[in-house]
Amino acid sequence: MLRSLEIGATLSGVESAHRDGLFWQPTIELSLDCFICERVGRTTAMKLGDERAVCLSRRDHKHFTAARISAFDATIQDDRLVLRSVVDFWWTPFRDAKRGTEATPLSRWVRLHYGYYCPHKEASGKGSVQTNLVRPWSPRCAQCETEIAVDAEAPSIRLLV
Repeated sequence: MLRSLEIGATLSGVESAHRDGLFWQPTIELSLDCFICERVGRTTAMKLGDERAVCLSRRDHKHFTAARISAFDATIQDDRLVLRSVVDFWWTPFRDAKRGTEATPLSRWVRLHYGYYCPHKEASGKGSVQTNLVRPWSPRCAQCETEIAVDAEAPSIRLLV
């Protein structure tokens, strides 16, 4: 059956010099239970516009799976970089082929990527946030070492019914 997850994230306290060059990249890595390889908690990578995602089922093996980014809205609101995204994916109940645990449509982990342009050094950089990091922390510009924002809260993942 077709299921959807809403993913939200905010970087607050965006530093003024980097504000106009800070953006969410339209790529998502998400923990999904994959009915194709019948494994739970597989990292699934997807890019906006792609019709399918890649299940990274093992370090040495990957395969396509039925998931895609169906909505991606990234905005700057005052001093915050805000993301709201929806991921659609096919899901069916199964037991994990190796561990025997039951599959669930709710994801437990997400990694979101951001990019930025440094006006001081005239160069670009990138970084990521994910649900399982210690917070708060402040990402720094790799070019000028300025704290560009604050990652104060974990990205949210909500199953849409």
